[in-house]
Amino acid sequence: MKRFLAVLLAVMMLVGTLSAVVSAENVYLYQDFIDDDTYVLGDANNDGSVNAMDSYYLKLKIVGTLAEGVETLDDALDFDADGKCTATDSFHLKLCLSNAKSVADYENGRQVYRMTIGGTDISELSIVLPADTTEEDNTYFAYLNFMKYIREATGIEMPLSWGEAQTEKAVYFHLIDLKSEEGQALGIDGYRYDVTDGNLNIYGTYRGNGYAVFDILEEYLGFRFYRGNETFLYKARTVDIPEGVSVEKIPDINFRHARQSFGEYRSDNSESHVDMLNGMNCHYFANKLNASEGGYSSYEKFYGSKLGPLYSNAHSFVEYWQMGTGSWPEGSGRPEGMSKDLYTSAEYQYKFDSGTPYGTHKGKNEYTWQPCATSEEDYRILFEGMIDCNRMVMSWGRPTFIEEGQTLFSFSISDNQCYCTCRNCTKISRVEGFSGLYLQLYNKATEEAQEYYPGVRLYGIVYAKDFPKTIKPHKNFVILYCGIGCDNHIIGKEECYEGGGQLEDSSTKQGMSNHLDEASIPFWGNLCKETGAELWFWIYPVTYHYYLVGCPNVFNFYWNMKWLHEVGNVTGFFYEGGGREYNFETLKEYAAVKYMWDMDMTFEEYCDVIKEYLYMNYGDGYEAIYKYIEMQTEAGDQCGTCFINNFDRPGDMYSYEYLAENYDEMRGLLETALEGAKTDVQRSRIETLIACCDFLGLASVHNEWYLEGARVEDYKARFDWMFDYITEHNLQVFSSDLYKFPKQKDYETNIMKQLYDEGSRRPGVDPY
Repeated sequence: MKRFLAVLLAVMMLVGTLSAVVSAENVYLYQDFIDDDTYVLGDANNDGSVNAMDSYYLKLKIVGTLAEGVETLDDALDFDADGKCTATDSFHLKLCLSNAKSVADYENGRQVYRMTIGGTDISELSIVLPADTTEEDNTYFAYLNFMKYIREATGIEMPLSWGEAQTEKAVYFHLIDLKSEEGQALGIDGYRYDVTDGNLNIYGTYRGNGYAVFDILEEYLGFRFYRGNETFLYKARTVDIPEGVSVEKIPDINFRHARQSFGEYRSDNSESHVDMLNGMNCHYFANKLNASEGGYSSYEKFYGSKLGPLYSNAHSFVEYWQMGTGSWPEGSGRPEGMSKDLYTSAEYQYKFDSGTPYGTHKGKNEYTWQPCATSEEDYRILFEGMIDCNRMVMSWGRPTFIEEGQTLFSFSISDNQCYCTCRNCTKISRVEGFSGLYLQLYNKATEEAQEYYPGVRLYGIVYAKDFPKTIKPHKNFVILYCGIGCDNHIIGKEECYEGGGQLEDSSTKQGMSNHLDEASIPFWGNLCKETGAELWFWIYPVTYHYYLVGCPNVFNFYWNMKWLHEVGNVTGFFYEGGGREYNFETLKEYAAVKYMWDMDMTFEEYCDVIKEYLYMNYGDGYEAIYKYIEMQTEAGDQCGTCFINNFDRPGDMYSYEYLAENYDEMRGLLETALEGAKTDVQRSRIETLIACCDFLGLASVHNEWYLEGARVEDYKARFDWMFDYITEHNLQVFSSDLYKFPKQKDYETNIMKQLYDEGSRRPGVDPY
């Protein structure tokens, strides 16, 4: 069942019920709630009907003689919603069976029939905010979400007051001073909550109250914020947050960011603005992500002052060069002394809100140019450009949180490895490597920035797999390390092949593999631990270009992130998402962000997260899809090489032999899953998976099935279905217009060759 919560309806619900004026546009945006039909009241054995057999099972359960192995749904038998099965429930079930009453008489149309806190029904409770809370505070944002989802689950509106409760028992939000002893212990993101004397107490400094709310919503009410604006809600007869419960959580990962189901860089129009706010409210904050790439709403106090750069994201040198030399687009100029007019111009305000564009600025190209790391002239241009860019943003009234460590300045190399090789730079790089060469530039800027903004942190990219011999990161610098070298093997297990993959690392002249990272990352981690700097990791799980062919790396994340954190001392993750969601891109993001928040999660628990997502996204056939993913992973494992998913081709990432041998079984799994789909949306998603499965499968069996005549009719039937589906649904097959889906059916030529002119670049592999 789905319900769309529109802004207008939410505002109307609030009128006359809250004792405060709510900034509804910040939280009450459209959201798609998927309500799970976990049970039907009275249907003890879950056979789809309420009958005498259910009454019999209930009697046996009450007297304790239910046969071993026979399972009943306790929620389905709890007619009086007291959390247990008793003779009273048996009486009510008999009334329904005799038609004296209807099962509907015991339902209220909500996913949670009765909710209590410390045994007290929430209809008897109120919510209390600190007396000095304003509607701009993150604590108020936390309250709005708490009330929004409680109302969605139960239909009950709890009154709000400031300072003192309106009822005997209440839910109290406590804003802790970050500088206090308790605040220092909790930090920016930490929280705790408890139920004491029937009162629910929630404690946090900046974002902690909000994160505690979402923890409670997931743990007790059954919400799952699993995909963009889609929110799943389990059904429960009773929910109780019991007296004596006490929870504290302080995350191990400080910087948690993911791009897949939420993006900050949007075009400046109201529809995209609403989409972005939905992404933040319904998915990003709900999954306890906290980071920013700059852009709109990054630092508003209402959202908890997200952690990240004030202006440019990681690759900022071209942007600062443009500012530092006055090489802005024609007509804008850069007046002497950096005029206030330029700071406040609408053109640059828009440029900031919609994202900093890459490209060529006065001969400096983001993808081919790096500054000289030993030139004082280059350094002064970059540093002054950075300071002026940040002054510009501050002049727009963007709040900054430098003292608390939330606002950072990017000071980072461009998106390439074309490092400077002048005489002075070469002299340093021979000893310190290219990473050390630019680290000394980063350190210089970090130290000088303290004169302008005491305590400010800078951060920058490290691409090179070498590491410095004597240069160490400044205590106020954050290294954003970009990896991993191989998407096929798990880092830390030394599984990569000698020689690595086909893409060569420019600093070492070796094929990319995890061997380089396995040596480099622990070094950087120890170096950061020594100086007080931080090491954040930019991880690349996304299927970049070949959208019909998902990268088979769903399970690798757990082990990769575990090693990076435990061995590499990584304290931040930047998850690179994007692409199309034809395969498992949203699943990978969801599993990764869940693990970012809970690094104590076992691999079995991680797999349970994956299975639950598959159930929510695809329906009752989720186990078959899980098996399909396992087989995809095996096909990747058997490809016989290292690969990087933003460089290598489909045939480089999969074993064609494995696919050909197992194509029928893999497709059969998806057909089984299709039978278990509950909604048209789920069916459409599974059909898209089948089309992608057919693309790879038919490419792998083309010679045997069609050219050699083994299964010509099967080949043509599946080809026709796949071709028509991709065409009718206008699936994008590549990240640019370089490759497009053919307009005419052609059985004679392998579909991989028709679509992608290079199916593989591995020696000895025939992708056609």
